Amino acid sequence: MTLITQPRTVTDRDLTLGQFVAERGHLRPLQAGQMLFHEGDSSNAVYACVRGRINVFITAPTGRSVMLGFKVPTQAFGELSAIDGGRRSASAVAVGPSTVAMMTGDAFLEQLDCVPHLSLVVLRELCDHVRRVNARVAAQSSENTTERVGHLLIELAAKFRRHNAGDDRKELPISQDEVAAWVGATREATARSLASFRRAGAVETARNMITIVDVTSLNAVILGCNHMGGGSSPRSSSGPGMPMK
Repeated sequence: MTLITQPRTVTDRDLTLGQFVAERGHLRPLQAGQMLFHEGDSSNAVYACVRGRINVFITAPTGRSVMLGFKVPTQAFGELSAIDGGRRSASAVAVGPSTVAMMTGDAFLEQLDCVPHLSLVVLRELCDHVRRVNARVAAQSSENTTERVGHLLIELAAKFRRHNAGDDRKELPISQDEVAAWVGATREATARSLASFRRAGAVETARNMITIVDVTSLNAVILGCNHMGGGSSPRSSSGPGMPMK
């Protein structure tokens, strides 16, 4: 493994945990489909996505994979097991050829003790996780499939905009199956929701890719669905995805 050199000092309050780990961890290349860790593992390393994409998911008792989220470059994951010493609460897999930076759990805890502001960085990101969990639990019980899909696409567009600034079209490298698993809906209900967004000129779809063309139109469809009670029923499939690690 290769060590990333010349890390920055942690003085910038906008620094993310992913940037910190990426600048101090060891690089590890991954092939498409390669697992980083499995749900229930006792490993405690902390990772940051450097290139490609890492899917985070849990396996339901039925054997179905439930998507919790994915990590793109500069985003960290795995810190919960390093902090509390517990087993992995989710699995992580490389979607395509990817690279991660890895920091051992012990090294991460040592950095928490020694580096100014790092604990605050971690707390901010954990707070963000909790807020997103709360929002998704609320959406699962009160929104129909079209609303959940639309809000997910807007959330992902904001995430990718941070890494592709200046591009009005938001290309999301995610499949319809992944969207369905993420919002807790059937593939058929998800496909109907995406079709309504396409008709409004809000999105374009292709294999393993959803492109947001017009966020305003996307919001209009969501708002109209809310006012008219359209779309699929709120609980069309599995429970809400939570961004655990």
